[in-house]
Amino acid sequence: MSNLAQRLITAFIAIPVVFVLLWFNDFSRIGLMCFLAGVGAWEWAGMACKMYKGPDTRYLSFASSLALTLAWALSKGGYFSLPAVPYVVGMTFVSVFAIYIGVAYAKVEIDHLFPWLVMQLGAPLYLGLWGGMNVLMMGNGQGFEHCYPFILVMTAVWLCDTVAYFFGKFAAGKGPFGRHPFAPSISPKKTWEGSVAGSIATIAWVAYWVKCSASLASFEVELTWTSAIVIGLLITVAGQVGDLLMSALKRWSGTKDSGNLFVGHGGVLDRCDSFLLAAPALYLFMDFLKNIT
Repeated sequence: MSNLAQRLITAFIAIPVVFVLLWFNDFSRIGLMCFLAGVGAWEWAGMACKMYKGPDTRYLSFASSLALTLAWALSKGGYFSLPAVPYVVGMTFVSVFAIYIGVAYAKVEIDHLFPWLVMQLGAPLYLGLWGGMNVLMMGNGQGFEHCYPFILVMTAVWLCDTVAYFFGKFAAGKGPFGRHPFAPSISPKKTWEGSVAGSIATIAWVAYWVKCSASLASFEVELTWTSAIVIGLLITVAGQVGDLLMSALKRWSGTKDSGNLFVGHGGVLDRCDSFLLAAPALYLFMDFLKNIT
């Protein structure tokens, strides 16, 4: 079976499962986000372990990123019928940081201590402390209306990735289109042509849904067509930067796929790399607009 066929079959199975979990309630939504953060951190730690001598921290990375994602949910309040818990994110991060420091001092040789610590801490920092902000764009209760902002980002980065993949594969280098590598030292198959095509499709998709639906109504911000286009640009740029960041991590560690959770697609860091950066970026941008208007 070809890789494309595997990718399509996995997508037809995984996409409905994801949407059911997003629709069902806050337990399923937060559970999904915690699972993705934990597995992504497990994959990150596995790649980092290849490069520096030290203990296997995959279980610690999984637990730390899951805990930080859950901490964001608890800090918001309303989830699980609980009030907001003050300082929970900061306290969780301090605890995680202290544990990593202790493990590094006790188990890692001095020649590898600092690079080991930086790369291993990167997993909970990126997947939990940053990526965990995904949950702030979700609410409690049954229905998609409780997570429209996240769905907007998720569909936007999927669209960007899909259009860029097919355009770069089948159109770039043919007819009027050239074939110019986008980041040859990181991901040789990506082209500027595919990136531009994906970006145009994403900006159009996001701008339309921002202006013609209630996808970002929960932020209570008045949005013009200009701001909608800026939001589309933010999502497509952040998504592609997140994609390149994970590609760089895999190439640095000599890893083809970060994992094998999604057949034909790889692991969480292969499939979710774009929205892990783009969704928190959108949340911070919308929070900024809300506070200045």
